[in-house]
Amino acid sequence: MLTLPPKSRKKRFHPGCTLVELLVIAGILLGLGAVGYVGAHRFMENSRKSKALAQLRDFQVGMSLFEADYRKPPIPQTKRDSGWDTVYGDPGGNYTNQFLVSALAGEDKDYPYKGESFSTKDVNPLNQRYMTFPIASDKKNGVGDDGKLYDPWGGEVMVAINGFKSTGAEAVLTDFNHGQNDRRLHTWGLAEYTETAPQNESYVFWSYGRDGKKGDHAANKSDIVPLKDSDDVISW
Repeated sequence: MLTLPPKSRKKRFHPGCTLVELLVIAGILLGLGAVGYVGAHRFMENSRKSKALAQLRDFQVGMSLFEADYRKPPIPQTKRDSGWDTVYGDPGGNYTNQFLVSALAGEDKDYPYKGESFSTKDVNPLNQRYMTFPIASDKKNGVGDDGKLYDPWGGEVMVAINGFKSTGAEAVLTDFNHGQNDRRLHTWGLAEYTETAPQNESYVFWSYGRDGKKGDHAANKSDIVPLKDSDDVISW
């Protein structure tokens, strides 16, 4: 009797990946995800910086239109008489930017600041509107419910105005006198960097960016530090 050999069992191959292959794929996906996150973050930050720069330019246009009509910057008469340069919007300073925002928006408001009282009616008696500011309920890239103008990161936009256009007959203009009756705009170090600083501008605008620190992480805002590689945005 002829005996046939038993049928050999065919090996079945299941498609799939080994543990090593899965780890390699997971590593690639994580790497791509990290690259995508960094790219998206960089894109968002560049977008915010572009918005901030546009915001500063709009502010500058509004100030220029105001000065063209009134032949003076929108600062209170007491500041003009004293001849002192003034910084608005510095969180640690005396003055917020509310007064300038209201004055350029044609509003009639009074702002008390540490014993002083500034009236927008005094600087803009015709209540002319020179700017329309966007409303920002989250206090980013617009005017918050407190009347302050904020940059795209939520910091108050800073403005320095040269007070050299004093009406006092006794005022003697010099090139530099630490911010009083001089031609050079003085910001007490707040807008001075290693590469650049305001000079004979009537006014400048700037923001300390996402980290809220001046330049390349200055310990103090008056420190003279590099602007390069920082997230600050300046108008000059």
